[in-house]
Amino acid sequence: MENGDIIHVVLAVHDPKGTYSRHAAVVMVTIFERTSSPVCVHILHDETLTELNRGRLSETAESFGQNVEFHDVSSYVRAIAGDMAEILRNWSIGIIFKLFTPDVLTLDKIICLDCDILVNLDIRELWDIPLDGCSVAGVSNALCRGRFSAAAFRKRLMGLDWQKSIGAGVLVMDLSRIRAGHNFIAELVSWIERYKHCADAIDEEFILHCFLNDIKVIAEKFNSDAAYGISDRIIHTFGKRKLWDVRDGSELEHIYWRTCLKTAWGSSAADVVDLMIDTSKTSPFMHRRTSRCYARILDRLRMDILRRVLHVIEIIRLGLIDLRLRRSLSPARGPRKTADGSDNPGK
Repeated sequence: MENGDIIHVVLAVHDPKGTYSRHAAVVMVTIFERTSSPVCVHILHDETLTELNRGRLSETAESFGQNVEFHDVSSYVRAIAGDMAEILRNWSIGIIFKLFTPDVLTLDKIICLDCDILVNLDIRELWDIPLDGCSVAGVSNALCRGRFSAAAFRKRLMGLDWQKSIGAGVLVMDLSRIRAGHNFIAELVSWIERYKHCADAIDEEFILHCFLNDIKVIAEKFNSDAAYGISDRIIHTFGKRKLWDVRDGSELEHIYWRTCLKTAWGSSAADVVDLMIDTSKTSPFMHRRTSRCYARILDRLRMDILRRVLHVIEIIRLGLIDLRLRRSLSPARGPRKTADGSDNPGK
């Protein structure tokens, strides 16, 4: 088999609780089931990946006649860990693993996926998209961020064009071109040192920093919200609610848990039931009524904040109108009169 025939997919696994590896396995199965081409999955991991879960990931790939390779990036993490504490206050350290790919892998090209994804198309469709001389391809997220969003404002502070931003959850990367034009690790360390006080979505913002004019924007269906449908798409669950949350029996939840049955974690229905129960214990969405309360509270907070912002804007607008009226009604000031009525007080 020619190496060029193989589709190479990268998944990042940081698994301190021992549960995240299962999500990677579900992504793998959704790829294998819908792709007729040979696929090699590259797992970028640290010391939190146990031998048990490593074996389960291998078993899952083997059951579909596909390959999986493991790459320990712990040494890369340790090299920059001192600068990461503040910048990763809202994220897992695993978010930066994909940024080590050009140094870890000797391949020419890869697809990089997050693990909160369901692939509902033949992944070769994404693999075969020509990059047209660009280093990275991804789906624009400028519209969902919005001109006045915190993310857009933060990007402007860092000198980035928010309108060129792409989601980092699904990327196609030309590793040969990246290695030729960048010292990725050194640039990452320098970037973190400079922007650690304001950076947030580090993978997305660093990629935009490096490839501002070297990005190809691809069709929305390759990194899509379920609101636009799930057929012939790569579905990405943005935000805190994830595919595996046992919440309201949505179609995505059904797909996730049914797919889990086809992994090494789902050797029996009883195993999956136990996993669902364990997940529900830690999920804020475990009770439907509680879930709806959370949703209503969040909606109310959003509306209250929006009303306050609009109120302040309206006050400023009325103040400006009042100032203009006062200026327009004030009599024009002529030369100051002297006590004898003359215009010139000079002698």
